[in-house]
Amino acid sequence: MSAPGGRRRPTFIEPFRKRGIYLLPNLFTTSALFAGFYAIVQGMNHDFERAAIAIFVAAVLDGLDGRVARLTGTQSAFGAEYDSLADMVSFGAAPALVMYEWALRDMGRIGWIAAFIYCVGAALRLARFNTQLSVADKRWFTGLPSPAAGLLVAGMIWVLNDYQVKGGQVKWFAAALTVYAGVTMVSNVRFYSGKDLNLRRAVPFWMTLVIVVALMLISIEPSHVLWGIMVVYGFSGYVLWAVQRVRTEAQEKQYRGIREAIEAGDVTALSRMLLETPPDTPVGGGRTLLMVAIEEANLPAIELMIARGATLERRDERGMTALGLAAEMGFREALEVLVAAGADPNVPDNAGLTALDIAEEHGSHDLAAILLKAGAKPGREIAPPAP
Repeated sequence: MSAPGGRRRPTFIEPFRKRGIYLLPNLFTTSALFAGFYAIVQGMNHDFERAAIAIFVAAVLDGLDGRVARLTGTQSAFGAEYDSLADMVSFGAAPALVMYEWALRDMGRIGWIAAFIYCVGAALRLARFNTQLSVADKRWFTGLPSPAAGLLVAGMIWVLNDYQVKGGQVKWFAAALTVYAGVTMVSNVRFYSGKDLNLRRAVPFWMTLVIVVALMLISIEPSHVLWGIMVVYGFSGYVLWAVQRVRTEAQEKQYRGIREAIEAGDVTALSRMLLETPPDTPVGGGRTLLMVAIEEANLPAIELMIARGATLERRDERGMTALGLAAEMGFREALEVLVAAGADPNVPDNAGLTALDIAEEHGSHDLAAILLKAGAKPGREIAPPAP
């Protein structure tokens, strides 16, 4: 039916159609939310084994909702927000409250503070994850994921409950683990995400045997095996950080002579050393010798490395290129040399910022003008780089 004037009269059905949600992925999310709520109820009833198992069930369901949404093409902003709220209940409030009831209640103020540190850590972790979703490196989580943290806490309760160990007997260890999980969630330590694994690609036969053995072990001792996996994963980020730290120090020690030549401005010695060491050699933190020269504001060394074929689009651990680093330092001469050498001004860093964004953030309008002439764009106008 048309309204006077030829305009179509709005119906009451259309708004409801536009506000519809996808049922299948949100059904998994709702199930995960129910499992988290059930864990809280069982924790209040002091049935801690069921509470811990419910948190593990919530983690399985949480892992399925996103995959189901991607496979069926039913991803939505509503689903993402709903998933975060469900995660806060299942892996934020539920583990904190269950642990508090199991071990921390008798500790008084220290107990509830430990539980709150975990709870607020989960909230901050989820908020940071949502804001960095479009620019983060998909291969790594920044901070311990909240489901892993929840399983780390719940797994301890599950295992010790099998041995009839009361929470009050291990309350200090329980408090330490709870605080560790909460703090690690908001740390900058990286944990492997596994999102770069392609399940559709062929794998070696031995991988099948590993999966079969793992399933057998889980079926025999589910609490011990699952918590053991969570303990290994929960500390893996710090182990990888320590290994990376040792490697970085070894690289810096190995190329200390070149760094000293750059710092001293000894271009003659540097030219001789570059005969054996490529200018793209990483010397720590993913930085190349070209980036070190920019940090030391050594323009002759920069020109020498460009002449020796330095790759201008190489990125460090922050995703920063040599051009972005020059913009960050306000090093105009280096910026002009890099632009003249053909450096791409539209390579975003891990935060999605280009050299133009960095220059504008630091109020370097003269650098921004140079970059604009070279065709630079802000990060919001270009797609994020592939990991």
